[in-house]
Amino acid sequence: MNDDLRKIHQLVCSSFVDEGWYRAAVGAGRGDLGGLVRYLRLPVARRPRLSPYFDADFYRATQRHVVGDADPLLHFLAEGLAAWRDPHPLVDLHWLASEAAAPGAALSVDWLTALLEGDAADPSPYFDQAFYATQAEVPAIGRLRHFLTEGMDAGLCPNPWLDPLWYGRAYDDVPGAGAAGTAYLALRDFIVGGDAQGRRAGPGFDGALYRRRYTDVADAGVPPLRHFLANGRAEGRQVPADRPRPSAIGPAPASIAESPVAAGPWPLDPAAMQAAYRDLEARYADMRQAEKDAVVCVPPPMLACADPAADMRSIRLPRHARPVLSILVPAFNEADHTVACLLAIARTPPRVAFEVVLADDCSTDPVMLGLARVANLVVLRQAENVGFLRNCNAGFARCRGRLVLLLNNDAQPVGEAIDALVAAIDADPGLGAVGPKIVYPSGRLQEAGCFLTPNGESGMIGLFGDAAAPGFSYDRDVAYCSGAALLLRRALIGPVLFDEAYLPAYCEDADLCLRLQAGGHRVRYIAGATFAHHLSVSTNRDAGVRKLQGIARNQHRLQSRWGERLAEMDRVRPIAFHLPQFHPTPENDLWWGAGFTEWHNVARARPSFAGHYQPHLPADLGFYDLRLPDALRAQAALAERYGIEGFCVYYYGFGARRLLSAPLDVLHANPDIAFRHCLCWANENWTKHWDGGEREILMEQRYDMATLAGVVADLVRHACDPRYIRVDGAALVLVYRPLQLPDARAFADMCRMAFDEAGQAMHLVYVESMEAVGQGLSPADIGFDAAVEFPPHGRAVAAGTAAQITKPGWAGYRYDYAETVLAFLARPDAAYKRYPAAFPSWDNTPRQSLRGTSFDGATPEAFRFYVERKIDEARRFLMGGERLLFINAWNEWAEGAHLEPDTAYGHRWLEALRDALADRAWA
Repeated sequence: MNDDLRKIHQLVCSSFVDEGWYRAAVGAGRGDLGGLVRYLRLPVARRPRLSPYFDADFYRATQRHVVGDADPLLHFLAEGLAAWRDPHPLVDLHWLASEAAAPGAALSVDWLTALLEGDAADPSPYFDQAFYATQAEVPAIGRLRHFLTEGMDAGLCPNPWLDPLWYGRAYDDVPGAGAAGTAYLALRDFIVGGDAQGRRAGPGFDGALYRRRYTDVADAGVPPLRHFLANGRAEGRQVPADRPRPSAIGPAPASIAESPVAAGPWPLDPAAMQAAYRDLEARYADMRQAEKDAVVCVPPPMLACADPAADMRSIRLPRHARPVLSILVPAFNEADHTVACLLAIARTPPRVAFEVVLADDCSTDPVMLGLARVANLVVLRQAENVGFLRNCNAGFARCRGRLVLLLNNDAQPVGEAIDALVAAIDADPGLGAVGPKIVYPSGRLQEAGCFLTPNGESGMIGLFGDAAAPGFSYDRDVAYCSGAALLLRRALIGPVLFDEAYLPAYCEDADLCLRLQAGGHRVRYIAGATFAHHLSVSTNRDAGVRKLQGIARNQHRLQSRWGERLAEMDRVRPIAFHLPQFHPTPENDLWWGAGFTEWHNVARARPSFAGHYQPHLPADLGFYDLRLPDALRAQAALAERYGIEGFCVYYYGFGARRLLSAPLDVLHANPDIAFRHCLCWANENWTKHWDGGEREILMEQRYDMATLAGVVADLVRHACDPRYIRVDGAALVLVYRPLQLPDARAFADMCRMAFDEAGQAMHLVYVESMEAVGQGLSPADIGFDAAVEFPPHGRAVAAGTAAQITKPGWAGYRYDYAETVLAFLARPDAAYKRYPAAFPSWDNTPRQSLRGTSFDGATPEAFRFYVERKIDEARRFLMGGERLLFINAWNEWAEGAHLEPDTAYGHRWLEALRDALADRAWA
């Protein structure tokens, strides 16, 4: 046997060549030299397949420049494997090695075969072993082989989004399109070219739509499905597919489906109410995606390095003996990104004395080695590759500045962003760290700070949204800012930057920010500082499954360490508006007749049209009298049972005269009643029309100094109650109609002075009601601290169907609850602190018999959906004790807005609120 034949014989006898396939192809075993000679005498193009994991046509097409006229299989075994050349569309050697936790391994045929035959790791981002096993009975070992030899032609799919048979039928130019037994040709066509072209992988994934939504992926030229499988899932990106509205009603949340419904004035259809929840869910998802699709992005000015070796020669950094700021840039290869990052710093250097520390994790790129020659660049090179976290720690130990800016090598400051961060942290000694607005190279928002859930999961606020939107244009405290660009006070950290418990990476920046907060130092998002960041557009850094496993593992560590703190940070505080109208008063006796309370209006209401729910009659609590301590005690107990923190009680102060004050007086006389509350000054006229207007005024609201002084004194007195609701220690005070005040800022100053004299802090909030609706009035402009929504004021959507009128003379207004909910959810986020709110229903027919306003389709299920999304809003924009959620209302019975049990729905409004809180606590 000559040497060449001996070498070929050794290759054919390797474990990669399947004995059964070889014997069937050449008519002899691999030890028979005659069979080998027969195989070699065949023209290369006609030689049979000898392994399920090798596709000669694929290998020849993708490696044409090195294969030439050689036998593809023999070339792969002799040279290609050692050079990391992929043998099959579903065998990605770099991915497989990374998944098997051996990214730098020396490849061997036996190693490769063992991984593929033993299902040691997913062989490619396109093949998900765990998913494949859910479709049919497959062998415990050998899932890829089963798919390639049996499953694919049987219509099974390699991952949830790629359907080869569907793809072959959908595109006429796919080889063998529509013919039987051509699933593999379709699979190969998609992986080799179709994915890069943005073609649909199946009915559930539209590559072109994915690119339109995520322009950074399009800019990077990464195949859409591959990006989603490798990176997009871990980054929280959405699966793009046109989906119809659900035609079938899925199971509703268990508590809703099983909740008993009291007998009402008409049969309640549980399926229809469940449908309202599902339909709202689908429509909301479509609406949010349409908003993202409509974003017009403005790419930030970024430097790009086509020739890093040449570009690095233009980097000019100053030398400072005592830097105030150290910019720490961790890097591993990626010379183009690293040089561009350093150039961006050098082109717009910070005003403060600074140094740049490049922590090089033993890069192999010779261009990276050349950075050691850049003047005044501090290069700390690791002796071996130690990984991101340890590399950062080593670089941090070398930093000298009192401030340290962590900056990814694929991120760049835009303009004077670094100066904006330095100015922000220096202006507020309570800050431990600050982070910027981070955008993709396309200009689309990547992060406006981050939030954390109690189970350790995180989310980037505003991800894929409009970077110029008002909600991302003001500074605010956040749970953390990502380490892609994070400025911190070095003295607060100690000698070690990141805890090595989070090796190799993931969650270490969240842990760092939580350590700062545990020490009493806040973390703040700075809207005026912008950095551009690529964020994982490369798919060859961390393989998807391994990355997801690492994230999950470190999320568990984060939750184990900080679980109690995370739960407290994430807690949403529901507060329900409370009407103290339900007791007789001398004024109401005079104006409406002896013994009048709003129960009179409630009980006499009647339906105005077919299907109109009236009257709303109380169930458990009955027609209570709020002068009785037991009535308040029962309300407090019921609210606590369903997770409501307390009540925002309307306060009617007219200077020396107060209306409806008896319930508050009862509370003060009974400190044992666990009735947590705050006050909302309802500063409007009392009229016969119940509208706060100017017609037929019964009690005029004045704003002379004596009146204001009396109101302020009352607010201070009530705020001294231990049961009074506070926000980070400050008494919560609301003003219903701030624009009615002749000088809102002067009133705010007057309040603060009085609270200061009483040794208290005050958190002053205005209600976006009446004339304040839609004004976009920043609370700071009138001396207030925040605003609160007041639905349905300002965004009600008229009903689109006609009603069958049953009440003679009725000329009222009908609105659509679901459309109104969506309208409130679609409103732009405020450019200031605004507390979210939701309303369960609304119908003021008891007060306006012939001109009442009501909302069709208000159900507990739709209300639950509404509350869930408002909780999400609170998570995005509010922190800690400020995570307030207002409900309009607890007991506005004459306006049909109540959480208190009624005879039609029982406790279901309260259950919907409770279940939304429980669901979103771990969302």
